[in-house]
Amino acid sequence: MLSSDVAPLISVVTVVYNGAHEIARTIASVLQQDCPSVEYVVIDGNSTDGTQDIVRSHGDAIARFVSEPDRGVYDAMNKGAALARGQFILFMNCGDVFASPQALSQLLAAATPGQEQALFGSWLRQEGPGVPRLCAPVLERGLFNHQSVAYSRSVHAWHGPYATVKGLTTADYLFFATLMRTRRIPCTTVNTTVALIDVNGISAGLQTFAQKQAIDYLCGNTSRLKMALFVIAHPPYHHIKKFLKRWAKS
Repeated sequence: MLSSDVAPLISVVTVVYNGAHEIARTIASVLQQDCPSVEYVVIDGNSTDGTQDIVRSHGDAIARFVSEPDRGVYDAMNKGAALARGQFILFMNCGDVFASPQALSQLLAAATPGQEQALFGSWLRQEGPGVPRLCAPVLERGLFNHQSVAYSRSVHAWHGPYATVKGLTTADYLFFATLMRTRRIPCTTVNTTVALIDVNGISAGLQTFAQKQAIDYLCGNTSRLKMALFVIAHPPYHHIKKFLKRWAKS
């Protein structure tokens, strides 16, 4: 546990609501990191399933813990960003874990001291039984995962918080897409695997896919025609892909 007068290098923030079956795994993953000077912040949405007791059982290992009603995951993430004190911040939400105990230190080894920046690492997608699929960030194509991104917390002072619009499931994508569009800070891809993610979270599904296409269009990363074709073509593609997966298992 860091003393109150020592500024941490990085704040890891976990947001959770009724995650009693998963939160211990996520907490253990954060506490196992070998990176020095890590502050751990947990924001709970007033869970009713025992999540709070599990978090409190870790005592001083959790630097800051808040449990109160919120307006959804992005509102909780904004609370975490406001409470965090680290030079960098990374969100490792309930159900997700670091890929290894060295993940944070390897990611931050690519940081330039004294400079605002964002570091984008690779991630593993556990899409079912078996070996997870490794995904690498490709920023020009909008491919990244927020559990594998460490960025200067000071960015929030001028770029703002995560959007908390009802029905928006891509506020993290919107945040980073618009951040990159400003060209105000370097956004660097790092050759290290940071996180193992749950692909069944709120950012999964057709609604999220359509929102990402709209954000890419608004940010000038794709044409109106391409956006329309993606949104129209994607639903049948999604169902065909699911059918082929079932057929392969039969």
